[in-house]
Amino acid sequence: MPKQTFFNLPEEKRNKIINISLLEFAQHSYKAASLSRIVEKAGIAKGSMYQYFKNKKGLYLYLIDFVTNRKLSYIDRHLDSSIEDFYKLYKQIIFLAVKYDLENLGKSLFTYNALHNRSDKEMREIAMNMKEKKRNFLKKYVITAQGRGQIRKDIDIDLITCIINQISMNFGTYMGIKFNFNYINLIERGILKLPISDKELESTVDELIEIYKHGFEPKNKTKA
Repeated sequence: MPKQTFFNLPEEKRNKIINISLLEFAQHSYKAASLSRIVEKAGIAKGSMYQYFKNKKGLYLYLIDFVTNRKLSYIDRHLDSSIEDFYKLYKQIIFLAVKYDLENLGKSLFTYNALHNRSDKEMREIAMNMKEKKRNFLKKYVITAQGRGQIRKDIDIDLITCIINQISMNFGTYMGIKFNFNYINLIERGILKLPISDKELESTVDELIEIYKHGFEPKNKTKA
């Protein structure tokens, strides 16, 4: 985690260090990422970096918290709070997540690398903590939906959340299979638009929601 000296820096300088570091870890594995390259691009002395972070791991952990919190906060802020139906809310979450990823390529590729980092036990644990944050974000909406009678109460809430979260994380892979593109390659190439229409994306999300409804809606729920 950062030392107080990092937060004492002007915001512009902090953001420069963050963005350059994100790009370094996005383009290289954790082991191959270099603090020397980061400080050179940031125009600071290497010794200064150690005044801001204990080591490379400290910087990496901070970046994970930074990008995860930024994305979840973005989704939370832009969700339509007037929507009470969980499945409509979930659809909006998917659209917002896709929009954020395409508008924040460096953060998105960093996140992908962090989630798929299997270099050692410690990195796997970091990835698991990242996934847990995302599960907890989703869980609050699942709990609310369960309280409104939109989700069955005879299934463990953590199981439901885990299933939805895991499917959501792999949704981009499925989209690539269905429409013949690679979501991560798009991000790496800086393409700011999916090669499908919003209507096709919405239709695919609707199919997924039908699967959720079949498994999670109360059996005695009155159909509209």
